[in-house]
Amino acid sequence: MKKILVPLDGSERSLHSVELVKELYHPDDIELTLLYVKEDAQLFVDERSFADAEKEMQGVVCPAVQKLEGYKISCEIGFVDPGKEIVKCATVNNTDIIIMTKSTKKGLTRMIGSVTSYVVKHTPCIVMIVPE
Repeated sequence: MKKILVPLDGSERSLHSVELVKELYHPDDIELTLLYVKEDAQLFVDERSFADAEKEMQGVVCPAVQKLEGYKISCEIGFVDPGKEIVKCATVNNTDIIIMTKSTKKGLTRMIGSVTSYVVKHTPCIVMIVPE
């Protein structure tokens, strides 16, 4: 069974990764982790900040979970640095594939985005980049 990680940022474009998962994988063939990273969190997170972030995460992951009915899904939350949190989550969970969308920024140097670039460089697994 493949382990797949899908980072979500709350944007509509990040749900493109969810659609690709549905196109490529049958629910019985994968274990799916949805990761939400709260970038603007305090470095030292207190209980209230964490509770607020968990509520926010629910708003981000619920649309994805609804689209993935029948799949085995776990949800995780990270703080501050998306690239590092994605790599950490992939490593800890022995992820086989990370599926994420490319950046919306324009220009050649921002073609896939800084977070995606970091993940590609530092992750121990395959990274699939979904176009918008």
